[in-house]
Amino acid sequence: MPVVMFIRYLSFSFLIVFFTACSKEQMVTEEAPKDNPAIAESSVNLQLNQQVKWHDFTIEFMQLAGDSRCPKGVQCAWAGNAQGVFLVTGKSSAETLALNTHGGDEYPKSSVINGYEIKLLDIKPYPATNIKIDPNQYLAHLSIKKSEKSKPDRVIIDVRTEKEYQAGHYPNAINLNFETIDNTILTLELSKDTEIYVYCRSGRRSGLAKTMLEQQGFTNVINGINQKELHNALDTLETM
Repeated sequence: MPVVMFIRYLSFSFLIVFFTACSKEQMVTEEAPKDNPAIAESSVNLQLNQQVKWHDFTIEFMQLAGDSRCPKGVQCAWAGNAQGVFLVTGKSSAETLALNTHGGDEYPKSSVINGYEIKLLDIKPYPATNIKIDPNQYLAHLSIKKSEKSKPDRVIIDVRTEKEYQAGHYPNAINLNFETIDNTILTLELSKDTEIYVYCRSGRRSGLAKTMLEQQGFTNVINGINQKELHNALDTLETM
């Protein structure tokens, strides 16, 4: 009998160890899917303060910055917008993204980081009349895929008005009005260390634009003053 009881004890102990190991395995945080040639795009769902690991960086849903979306069952002149703030942390860097559900130049849905495009597909739940949403219920639906866009080493930005730009501008310069450049710069999806030259007519507006871009985290912004000074700085031939 003692031998039988000993065997039963060993069997029972084995089962306890087995189920404990299985439980611990299920508690491990899952990572986003790795690159697979057969999968062009992957998607993840994040609750507030939740993060997901993707290759050598993590994405965290930090905050719902605002939600002006038209409530269900209500007719609105504008569909509205929900903005999520996400923290992308790499091995030696961290960057905050403000992504929107609306889309367009003023409300960008995506951004490119570390060679990947991170796009906000939706934020749930959708607003409803007279219903207060618990912040813990918010769920951000993101897509992640390798970016097909090649990032330029240098960008020239004309911060004057569109009319001034059309009257003549530096070759291949992009027109982003200085008054809204802190938002429209996001549409270019540039790396924070991209060399950016800004210019206007006298250097005043480009100086303001430089400050705004630096506040956005861009680290290599140069005030080119105007077209003539820019040609001198870059040693390019000025055409009349």
